[in-house]
Amino acid sequence: MKSKIFLLFTFVILTGFIRWDGTNPEISKDDISKHVKYLASDELEGRFPGTNGDKLSEKYIIKEFESYGLKPAGENGFLQPFEMVTELKLGEKNYFNTTLNGAMTRYQEGTEYVPYGFSDNKAASGELVFVGYGITAPELGYDDYKDKNGNVMDLKGKIVVMMRYAPPSKDPHSNPFSKYENTRYKTLPARESGAAGMILISGYDADPDDKLAKLRFDNSLSNAGIPVINCKRNIIENLMQSAGYNFKDVEKGINESQKPNSFALSGVKAEFMTDVIQVKITTNNIIGKIEGNDPQLKKETIVIGAHKDHLGYGSQYGSLYEGNERLIHNGADDNASGTSAVLELAQKFASNKELTKRTMVFMLFNGEEAGLLGSAYLTKSKLFQDLNVTAMINLDMVGRLSDNKLNIGGTGTSSLWSNLIDSLNKSYNFNLNKTPDGFGPSDHASFYTQNVPVLFFFTGNHPDYHKPSDDWDKINTAGEESITKMVYDVAVTMANYPNKIEFIKVVTSNENKTMGNIRVYIGTIPDYSSQAEGMEITGVKAGSPAEKGGLQAKDVIIKFGKHDIKNVYDYTYALAEYKPNEEVDVVVKRNGETVTLKLVCGSR
Repeated sequence: MKSKIFLLFTFVILTGFIRWDGTNPEISKDDISKHVKYLASDELEGRFPGTNGDKLSEKYIIKEFESYGLKPAGENGFLQPFEMVTELKLGEKNYFNTTLNGAMTRYQEGTEYVPYGFSDNKAASGELVFVGYGITAPELGYDDYKDKNGNVMDLKGKIVVMMRYAPPSKDPHSNPFSKYENTRYKTLPARESGAAGMILISGYDADPDDKLAKLRFDNSLSNAGIPVINCKRNIIENLMQSAGYNFKDVEKGINESQKPNSFALSGVKAEFMTDVIQVKITTNNIIGKIEGNDPQLKKETIVIGAHKDHLGYGSQYGSLYEGNERLIHNGADDNASGTSAVLELAQKFASNKELTKRTMVFMLFNGEEAGLLGSAYLTKSKLFQDLNVTAMINLDMVGRLSDNKLNIGGTGTSSLWSNLIDSLNKSYNFNLNKTPDGFGPSDHASFYTQNVPVLFFFTGNHPDYHKPSDDWDKINTAGEESITKMVYDVAVTMANYPNKIEFIKVVTSNENKTMGNIRVYIGTIPDYSSQAEGMEITGVKAGSPAEKGGLQAKDVIIKFGKHDIKNVYDYTYALAEYKPNEEVDVVVKRNGETVTLKLVCGSR
């Protein structure tokens, strides 16, 4: 009996059905569970880029790659280093003071005022002018930049003071002003009015406790073009009182009448300077490969990828958690699930190297949550050109299969995809939701902009998305096993397809889609990794007004209609002023030159 057991054990080891560490080269829910449990453990503290948890996840993935026999394919072994901004900190030059009747009062940074993270680092000084909520809404007959008589106020060189948020609605289910309350949007009309700076305060109605805004990075590397601070309400309240105004009465009057009440605070001056430092860290994409066995086809690569980063404690960006307790956002589904699937696929392909003619490349991206930064960096690099990518599969949030519903994006980006997926699905019987478009809020979009056919596997959103409750025990490991096996079948077909995999740029309809207060459709894709002043685009959608008007990838939009554009928020604000079928002049920087284009706005 012992000899039979020994022979069986020897056979299993030699044939590779089980490894010394107890994992199985076949795709299995047990291995998926093992990967997810570690990657989404408290020890990794949410895998925020640049942290110890980020480095621990990196070590884990590389160790797995090495154990499978993958070859390093990065610029530094398995790694492709890149820089990204992860947080903001205050510099030493911040100050804020006011002057009334020749007497100056200085205020304490952090307790009485704080700069906004998107503030331009410069000084501002001038007379204070109160402009209500700082909202201009022509369709509502509301404009805080006009006085009671309807005259446009002279704000050049002044400091505008405004309330945060928007007037409350009398309808508890809808507030037409809410689309204007974003502070970033408020900076554009203030800047265009010629104001030297902005001060925001909280009204009694919106925030009785008068909490200062948190210093947060909002994923845009471009500032607002104007210095902006948030100060305690009592500072402005006292200054208003000296000028003959009662702030509580002013706020109540605007909220109840829903009519502006803007005025200058004669004789009251302020000066301040903001000094906000973007903290950069170096982190890495992780890249391993298995060379193909065909002399010609191995020069082409199939990429299977997922992002490995998450939100840490959720204090910098992205969190939807509304509590006050500092909690780890473990990101089990987003995206320990996708990372574990890539590891399982890498192991499976490594155990059957003879089955693939093309080279298989496995990538774990960083900085996805901050705007696809890792994949964008990769696709702009020489490494990407050298890889000669012929197709890409992206796995993002594949751990919460419910009702057997599987979403697959990018199905129209190659003529091969749709029929292949339908055929393979006969063995899996997923309830498929296929989306042709290759764009989307995950890393496959970076490849699609480079004319690479893509597929995006996703099991859908859920109430735990970007919250501390996204934990390993909610992962449907059996469902993820089935998805990963289907991805393997798709990838094997890609790896051995005898012809060039055709790329198709998908034309999509945007009728009946809404986006806040934006009624028009342009079809531009912002590049969140860009440091250009303006809004750089990674590409335009096929058949869109942007494409028809001549916009191209790498164009930097610096003016849209009458508005100067310094960042994506300015661009979004400018779009809201237009209607479908209206023509608009768009000025871009292209290869060092200024180019003016004419676009006809489409409809959402």
